Amino acid sequence: MNRNLLIFLDKTVFKILFYLVVCFSQLAKGAKTNSTTPISGKEHFLVIRPGGVGDGLMAIPLLRTLRERFPHGKISVLCVKKSFTGIRYLPFYDDIFVLDDFKHIIPNLFKLFTGNIDVVFDLEQFKCITSIVTYMTGAKVRIGFDTNNRRWLYTNLVAYFNDKHYETLNIERQLQSIGITLSYESAIDISFPIEERYVEKGKTLLESHSINLQQAFVVAVFPGVLKPHHKWKMNEFASLANRILEESSDTKILIFGTTKDKAETDLVLEGIKNLERVVDLVGQGEFLDVLGLLKFCRILVACDGGAVYMGAAMGCGTLSLWGPGVMERFKPPGDLHIGVRKDYACIPCVQYNRLGEFPKCPYNRRCLNDLTSDEVFEKYLILKNRLEEKYQK
Repeated sequence: MNRNLLIFLDKTVFKILFYLVVCFSQLAKGAKTNSTTPISGKEHFLVIRPGGVGDGLMAIPLLRTLRERFPHGKISVLCVKKSFTGIRYLPFYDDIFVLDDFKHIIPNLFKLFTGNIDVVFDLEQFKCITSIVTYMTGAKVRIGFDTNNRRWLYTNLVAYFNDKHYETLNIERQLQSIGITLSYESAIDISFPIEERYVEKGKTLLESHSINLQQAFVVAVFPGVLKPHHKWKMNEFASLANRILEESSDTKILIFGTTKDKAETDLVLEGIKNLERVVDLVGQGEFLDVLGLLKFCRILVACDGGAVYMGAAMGCGTLSLWGPGVMERFKPPGDLHIGVRKDYACIPCVQYNRLGEFPKCPYNRRCLNDLTSDEVFEKYLILKNRLEEKYQK
Protein backbone atom coordinates (compact mmCIF):
# COMPACT_ATOMS: atom_id res chain seq x y z
CA MET A 1 0.00 0.00 0.00
CA ASN A 2 1.23 3.49 -0.82
CA ARG A 3 2.61 5.11 2.34
CA ASN A 4 0.72 8.37 1.81
CA LEU A 5 -2.52 6.44 1.32
CA LEU A 6 -1.89 4.50 4.51
CA ILE A 7 -1.33 7.74 6.44
CA PHE A 8 -4.53 9.22 4.99
CA LEU A 9 -6.57 6.14 5.90
CA ASP A 10 -5.09 6.08 9.38
CA LYS A 11 -6.19 9.67 9.95
CA THR A 12 -9.70 9.10 8.62
CA VAL A 13 -11.32 5.69 8.26
CA PHE A 14 -9.08 3.85 10.72
CA LYS A 15 -9.35 6.64 13.29
CA ILE A 16 -13.15 6.38 13.29
CA LEU A 17 -12.90 2.61 13.58
CA PHE A 18 -10.32 3.03 16.33
CA TYR A 19 -12.65 5.07 18.55
CA LEU A 20 -15.48 2.61 17.98
CA VAL A 21 -13.21 -0.21 19.14
CA VAL A 22 -12.04 1.88 22.11
CA CYS A 23 -15.65 2.46 23.19
CA PHE A 24 -16.31 -1.25 23.00
CA SER A 25 -13.14 -2.04 24.95
CA GLN A 26 -14.09 0.40 27.71
CA LEU A 27 -17.53 -1.15 27.99
CA ALA A 28 -15.87 -4.56 28.19
CA LYS A 29 -13.58 -3.09 30.90
CA GLY A 30 -10.42 -4.87 29.80
CA ALA A 31 -7.84 -4.44 32.56
CA LYS A 32 -4.45 -2.86 31.91
CA THR A 33 -1.26 -3.91 33.61
CA ASN A 34 2.30 -2.76 33.28
CA SER A 35 3.62 -5.57 35.39
CA THR A 36 5.69 -8.42 33.98
CA THR A 37 3.44 -11.09 32.51
CA PRO A 38 4.48 -14.71 33.17
CA ILE A 39 4.86 -16.89 30.07
CA SER A 40 4.60 -20.68 30.04
CA GLY A 41 6.47 -21.09 26.77
CA LYS A 42 3.66 -22.69 24.74
CA GLU A 43 1.83 -19.50 23.80
CA HIS A 44 0.92 -18.33 20.33
CA PHE A 45 2.82 -15.05 19.79
CA LEU A 46 1.94 -12.46 17.16
CA VAL A 47 4.53 -9.83 16.20
CA ILE A 48 3.21 -6.84 14.21
CA ARG A 49 5.85 -4.97 12.23
CA PRO A 50 4.82 -2.62 9.39
CA GLY A 51 7.25 -0.31 7.60
CA GLY A 52 9.98 -0.98 5.04
CA VAL A 53 12.77 -3.52 4.58
CA GLY A 54 14.88 -1.98 7.34
CA ASP A 55 11.95 -1.91 9.75
CA GLY A 56 11.46 -5.62 9.16
CA LEU A 57 15.12 -6.43 9.82
CA MET A 58 15.09 -4.41 13.05
CA ALA A 59 12.54 -6.88 14.45
CA ILE A 60 15.19 -9.63 14.31
CA PRO A 61 16.40 -9.39 17.95
CA LEU A 62 12.83 -9.80 19.25
CA LEU A 63 11.91 -12.61 16.84
CA ARG A 64 15.18 -14.46 17.45
CA THR A 65 14.73 -14.22 21.21
CA LEU A 66 11.17 -15.56 21.09
CA ARG A 67 12.31 -18.50 18.96
CA GLU A 68 15.24 -19.30 21.26
CA ARG A 69 13.40 -18.86 24.56
CA PHE A 70 10.12 -20.51 23.54
CA PRO A 71 10.90 -23.35 21.08
CA HIS A 72 7.50 -24.95 21.81
CA GLY A 73 5.53 -21.76 21.23
CA LYS A 74 4.10 -20.60 17.90
CA ILE A 75 5.26 -17.33 16.36
CA SER A 76 3.26 -15.46 13.71
CA VAL A 77 4.24 -12.19 12.02
CA LEU A 78 1.93 -9.53 10.60
CA CYS A 79 3.62 -7.05 8.27
CA VAL A 80 3.05 -5.05 5.10
CA LYS A 81 4.41 -5.76 1.63
CA LYS A 82 7.47 -3.57 2.09
CA SER A 83 8.59 -5.13 5.38
CA PHE A 84 7.68 -8.60 4.03
CA THR A 85 10.73 -8.34 1.75
CA GLY A 86 13.03 -8.15 4.78
CA ILE A 87 11.16 -10.60 7.00
CA ARG A 88 10.11 -13.43 4.70
CA TYR A 89 13.48 -15.24 4.74
CA LEU A 90 14.08 -15.04 8.49
CA PRO A 91 14.18 -18.43 10.29
CA PHE A 92 12.55 -17.17 13.50
CA TYR A 93 8.80 -17.59 12.94
CA ASP A 94 6.16 -20.14 11.88
CA ASP A 95 3.83 -18.14 9.61
CA ILE A 96 3.47 -14.67 8.18
CA PHE A 97 0.52 -12.51 7.13
CA VAL A 98 0.62 -9.42 4.90
CA LEU A 99 -1.82 -6.73 6.00
CA ASP A 100 -1.99 -4.82 2.70
CA ASP A 101 -2.34 -7.93 0.52
CA PHE A 102 -5.88 -7.02 -0.57
CA LYS A 103 -6.41 -10.32 -2.36
CA HIS A 104 -6.00 -12.25 0.89
CA ILE A 105 -6.77 -9.64 3.53
CA ILE A 106 -10.10 -11.13 4.62
CA PRO A 107 -8.83 -14.72 5.10
CA ASN A 108 -5.65 -13.37 6.75
CA LEU A 109 -7.60 -11.31 9.27
CA PHE A 110 -9.97 -14.22 9.87
CA LYS A 111 -7.00 -16.46 10.72
CA LEU A 112 -5.61 -13.82 13.08
CA PHE A 113 -8.90 -13.13 14.83
CA THR A 114 -9.65 -16.84 15.27
CA GLY A 115 -6.10 -18.03 15.77
CA ASN A 116 -6.13 -18.33 19.56
CA ILE A 117 -3.33 -15.79 19.87
CA ASP A 118 -2.12 -15.35 23.43
CA VAL A 119 0.48 -12.55 23.24
CA VAL A 120 0.78 -9.67 20.75
CA PHE A 121 3.83 -7.46 20.32
CA ASP A 122 2.74 -4.39 18.33
CA LEU A 123 5.98 -2.75 17.19
CA GLU A 124 4.25 0.13 15.40
CA GLN A 125 4.60 3.42 17.28
CA PHE A 126 1.72 5.64 16.18
CA LYS A 127 -0.76 4.31 13.61
CA CYS A 128 -4.26 3.31 14.72
CA ILE A 129 -4.70 0.31 12.46
CA THR A 130 -2.22 -1.97 14.24
CA SER A 131 -3.71 -1.27 17.66
CA ILE A 132 -7.13 -2.20 16.28
CA VAL A 133 -5.78 -5.48 14.92
CA THR A 134 -4.01 -6.12 18.24
CA TYR A 135 -7.25 -5.75 20.18
CA MET A 136 -9.34 -7.75 17.71
CA THR A 137 -7.08 -10.81 18.07
CA GLY A 138 -8.55 -11.28 21.53
CA ALA A 139 -5.10 -11.88 23.02
CA LYS A 140 -4.97 -11.62 26.80
CA VAL A 141 -1.55 -9.96 26.65
CA ARG A 142 -1.37 -7.03 24.24
CA ILE A 143 1.93 -5.16 24.35
CA GLY A 144 2.32 -1.76 22.69
CA PHE A 145 4.11 1.57 22.91
CA ASP A 146 2.67 4.26 25.15
CA THR A 147 2.79 7.03 22.53
CA ASN A 148 -0.78 8.23 21.99
CA ASN A 149 -4.43 7.22 22.41
CA ARG A 150 -3.61 3.75 21.11
CA ARG A 151 -2.68 2.96 24.72
CA TRP A 152 -6.37 2.26 25.44
CA LEU A 153 -6.23 -0.99 23.48
CA TYR A 154 -3.17 -2.55 25.14
CA THR A 155 -2.77 -4.43 28.40
CA ASN A 156 0.97 -3.76 28.72
CA LEU A 157 2.33 -0.30 27.92
CA VAL A 158 5.97 0.28 27.05
CA ALA A 159 7.74 3.66 27.01
CA TYR A 160 8.99 4.66 23.58
CA PHE A 161 12.16 6.73 23.63
CA ASN A 162 12.33 8.59 20.35
CA ASP A 163 15.00 10.76 18.80
CA LYS A 164 18.11 9.60 20.65
CA HIS A 165 17.33 5.94 21.14
CA TYR A 166 18.10 3.19 18.59
CA GLU A 167 14.96 1.45 17.39
CA THR A 168 15.86 -2.14 18.34
CA LEU A 169 16.42 -0.98 21.94
CA ASN A 170 12.85 0.34 21.98
CA ILE A 171 11.66 -3.00 20.63
CA GLU A 172 13.66 -4.89 23.26
CA ARG A 173 11.74 -3.00 25.92
CA GLN A 174 8.60 -4.83 24.84
CA LEU A 175 10.28 -8.13 25.71
CA GLN A 176 10.72 -6.88 29.25
CA SER A 177 6.92 -7.03 29.59
CA ILE A 178 7.22 -10.82 29.60
CA GLY A 179 10.27 -10.93 31.85
CA ILE A 180 13.06 -11.00 29.24
CA THR A 181 15.94 -8.53 29.32
CA LEU A 182 18.58 -8.70 26.61
CA SER A 183 22.16 -7.52 26.76
CA TYR A 184 22.91 -4.42 24.72
CA GLU A 185 24.86 -6.52 22.19
CA SER A 186 21.95 -8.93 21.68
CA ALA A 187 19.40 -6.12 21.46
CA ILE A 188 21.22 -4.42 18.56
CA ASP A 189 22.28 -7.60 16.72
CA ILE A 190 20.30 -7.90 13.48
CA SER A 191 22.47 -10.62 11.92
CA PHE A 192 20.78 -13.76 10.61
CA PRO A 193 21.92 -16.82 8.65
CA ILE A 194 21.29 -17.35 4.95
CA GLU A 195 21.68 -20.59 3.02
CA GLU A 196 25.26 -21.36 2.04
CA ARG A 197 24.27 -21.74 -1.62
CA TYR A 198 23.64 -17.99 -1.82
CA VAL A 199 27.07 -17.27 -0.38
CA GLU A 200 28.68 -19.65 -2.87
CA LYS A 201 26.68 -18.09 -5.68
CA GLY A 202 27.98 -14.67 -4.68
CA LYS A 203 31.53 -15.93 -4.49
CA THR A 204 31.31 -17.47 -7.97
CA LEU A 205 29.88 -14.27 -9.44
CA LEU A 206 32.64 -12.10 -7.99
CA GLU A 207 35.35 -14.48 -9.14
CA SER A 208 33.83 -14.40 -12.65
CA HIS A 209 34.57 -10.66 -12.59
CA SER A 210 38.23 -11.39 -11.71
CA ILE A 211 37.88 -10.20 -8.12
CA ASN A 212 40.45 -11.87 -5.87
CA LEU A 213 38.56 -12.22 -2.61
CA GLN A 214 41.78 -12.74 -0.65
CA GLN A 215 43.20 -9.38 -1.74
CA ALA A 216 40.37 -7.12 -2.81
CA PHE A 217 38.69 -4.60 -0.55
CA VAL A 218 35.11 -4.85 -1.81
CA VAL A 219 32.75 -1.88 -1.36
CA ALA A 220 28.99 -2.06 -2.01
CA VAL A 221 27.27 1.12 -3.22
CA PHE A 222 23.47 1.52 -3.31
CA PRO A 223 22.67 4.87 -4.99
CA GLY A 224 18.90 4.32 -5.27
CA VAL A 225 16.24 4.80 -2.59
CA LEU A 226 12.47 4.33 -2.52
CA LYS A 227 11.81 7.64 -0.79
CA PRO A 228 12.81 10.70 -2.85
CA HIS A 229 13.45 12.81 0.27
CA HIS A 230 16.30 10.40 1.19
CA LYS A 231 18.05 10.66 -2.18
CA TRP A 232 21.59 11.99 -2.67
CA LYS A 233 22.87 13.47 -5.94
CA MET A 234 24.03 10.85 -8.48
CA ASN A 235 27.01 12.97 -9.57
CA GLU A 236 28.17 13.03 -5.93
CA PHE A 237 27.87 9.24 -5.77
CA ALA A 238 30.06 9.05 -8.89
CA SER A 239 32.58 11.48 -7.41
CA LEU A 240 32.69 9.45 -4.19
CA ALA A 241 33.25 6.23 -6.16
CA ASN A 242 36.19 7.86 -7.97
CA ARG A 243 37.75 8.95 -4.68
CA ILE A 244 37.34 5.44 -3.24
CA LEU A 245 38.94 3.80 -6.27
CA GLU A 246 41.82 6.30 -6.34
CA GLU A 247 42.57 5.70 -2.66
CA SER A 248 43.61 2.06 -3.20
CA SER A 249 44.23 -0.09 -6.26
CA ASP A 250 42.92 -3.13 -4.31
CA THR A 251 39.44 -1.65 -4.00
CA LYS A 252 36.55 -2.98 -6.09
CA ILE A 253 33.07 -1.46 -6.15
CA LEU A 254 29.77 -3.29 -6.59
CA ILE A 255 26.85 -1.10 -7.70
CA PHE A 256 23.49 -2.42 -6.47
CA GLY A 257 19.90 -1.41 -7.11
CA THR A 258 16.56 -2.52 -8.47
CA THR A 259 15.41 -2.18 -12.06
CA LYS A 260 13.61 1.02 -10.99
CA ASP A 261 17.00 2.50 -10.04
CA LYS A 262 18.67 1.81 -13.39
CA ALA A 263 18.28 5.24 -14.95
CA GLU A 264 19.92 6.86 -11.95
CA THR A 265 22.63 4.25 -11.40
CA ASP A 266 23.54 4.61 -15.08
CA LEU A 267 24.30 8.28 -14.32
CA VAL A 268 26.62 7.12 -11.53
CA LEU A 269 28.38 4.64 -13.81
CA GLU A 270 28.82 7.30 -16.51
CA GLY A 271 30.72 9.45 -14.02
CA ILE A 272 33.14 6.74 -12.82
CA LYS A 273 36.57 6.75 -14.45
CA ASN A 274 37.87 3.25 -13.61
CA LEU A 275 34.90 1.15 -14.68
CA GLU A 276 37.09 -1.94 -15.03
CA ARG A 277 37.13 -2.08 -11.21
CA VAL A 278 33.36 -1.66 -10.92
CA VAL A 279 30.71 -4.39 -11.23
CA ASP A 280 27.23 -3.28 -12.26
CA LEU A 281 24.72 -5.51 -10.44
CA VAL A 282 21.67 -3.26 -10.80
CA GLY A 283 18.50 -5.28 -11.35
CA GLN A 284 20.37 -8.58 -11.01
CA GLY A 285 19.41 -11.15 -8.42
CA GLU A 286 16.79 -11.40 -5.70
CA PHE A 287 17.00 -10.35 -2.04
CA LEU A 288 18.99 -13.42 -0.95
CA ASP A 289 21.35 -13.12 -3.92
CA VAL A 290 22.23 -9.60 -2.80
CA LEU A 291 22.77 -10.79 0.78
CA GLY A 292 25.10 -13.51 -0.48
CA LEU A 293 27.21 -10.87 -2.25
CA LEU A 294 27.23 -8.58 0.78
CA LYS A 295 28.95 -11.35 2.74
CA PHE A 296 32.09 -10.44 0.77
CA CYS A 297 31.83 -6.66 1.13
CA ARG A 298 33.77 -4.74 3.78
CA ILE A 299 31.85 -1.46 3.49
CA LEU A 300 28.36 -0.62 2.27
CA VAL A 301 27.56 2.95 1.21
CA ALA A 302 23.88 3.94 0.99
CA CYS A 303 21.35 6.58 1.87
CA ASP A 304 19.00 6.15 4.82
CA GLY A 305 16.98 3.03 3.92
CA GLY A 306 16.72 -0.73 3.90
CA ALA A 307 20.08 -1.35 2.20
CA VAL A 308 21.89 -0.10 5.31
CA TYR A 309 20.34 -2.84 7.45
CA MET A 310 20.96 -5.50 4.81
CA GLY A 311 24.65 -4.65 4.99
CA ALA A 312 24.72 -4.56 8.78
CA ALA A 313 22.91 -7.92 8.94
CA MET A 314 25.58 -9.50 6.73
CA GLY A 315 28.50 -8.06 8.71
CA CYS A 316 29.45 -5.05 6.55
CA GLY A 317 30.66 -1.81 7.96
CA THR A 318 28.11 0.78 6.87
CA LEU A 319 28.50 4.36 5.73
CA SER A 320 25.00 5.84 5.64
CA LEU A 321 23.90 9.25 4.33
CA TRP A 322 21.18 11.08 6.23
CA GLY A 323 18.90 13.94 5.31
CA PRO A 324 15.56 14.65 7.03
CA GLY A 325 15.40 11.35 8.96
CA VAL A 326 16.28 10.69 12.60
CA MET A 327 19.80 9.27 12.37
CA GLU A 328 20.16 8.49 16.08
CA ARG A 329 17.05 6.33 16.02
CA PHE A 330 17.79 4.37 12.87
CA LYS A 331 21.53 4.27 12.13
CA PRO A 332 23.03 0.92 13.23
CA PRO A 333 25.07 1.62 16.38
CA GLY A 334 28.76 0.96 16.89
CA ASP A 335 32.15 2.14 15.58
CA LEU A 336 31.76 0.17 12.34
CA HIS A 337 28.61 2.05 11.35
CA ILE A 338 29.10 5.74 10.52
CA GLY A 339 26.36 8.17 9.58
CA VAL A 340 27.01 11.35 7.60
CA ARG A 341 24.74 14.38 7.66
CA LYS A 342 24.83 18.17 7.65
CA ASP A 343 24.67 20.06 10.92
CA TYR A 344 21.57 22.11 10.09
CA ALA A 345 19.12 23.16 12.78
CA CYS A 346 16.14 21.92 10.74
CA ILE A 347 17.38 18.30 10.86
CA PRO A 348 15.48 16.12 11.52
CA CYS A 349 12.29 17.60 10.14
CA VAL A 350 10.26 14.49 10.97
CA GLN A 351 8.56 15.09 14.30
CA TYR A 352 8.01 12.47 16.96
CA ASN A 353 4.25 12.15 16.48
CA ARG A 354 3.96 12.79 12.78
CA LEU A 355 3.42 9.22 11.53
CA GLY A 356 6.53 9.43 9.35
CA GLU A 357 5.30 12.41 7.36
CA PHE A 358 7.93 14.68 5.83
CA PRO A 359 6.87 18.34 5.46
CA LYS A 360 7.54 20.25 2.27
CA CYS A 361 11.11 21.52 2.49
CA PRO A 362 11.53 25.33 2.28
CA TYR A 363 15.30 24.95 1.75
CA ASN A 364 15.40 22.88 -1.47
CA ARG A 365 16.44 19.71 0.41
CA ARG A 366 19.73 21.30 1.45
CA CYS A 367 20.31 18.55 4.03
CA LEU A 368 21.27 16.18 1.19
CA ASN A 369 21.88 18.55 -1.72
CA ASP A 370 24.63 20.36 0.21
CA LEU A 371 26.34 17.12 1.27
CA THR A 372 29.56 16.69 -0.75
CA SER A 373 31.52 13.62 -1.76
CA ASP A 374 34.54 15.10 0.06
CA GLU A 375 32.64 15.05 3.35
CA VAL A 376 31.47 11.48 2.81
CA PHE A 377 34.92 10.30 1.67
CA GLU A 378 36.46 11.68 4.87
CA LYS A 379 34.14 9.41 6.87
CA TYR A 380 34.88 6.53 4.50
CA LEU A 381 38.58 6.71 5.36
CA ILE A 382 37.78 6.67 9.08
CA LEU A 383 35.58 3.61 8.66
CA LYS A 384 38.12 1.81 6.48
CA ASN A 385 40.87 2.39 9.05
CA ARG A 386 38.65 1.00 11.80
CA LEU A 387 37.92 -2.10 9.74
CA GLU A 388 41.58 -2.66 8.94
CA GLU A 389 42.44 -2.40 12.63
CA LYS A 390 39.70 -4.91 13.42
CA TYR A 391 40.93 -7.47 10.89
CA GLN A 392 44.55 -7.07 12.00
CA LYS A 393 43.72 -8.09 15.57
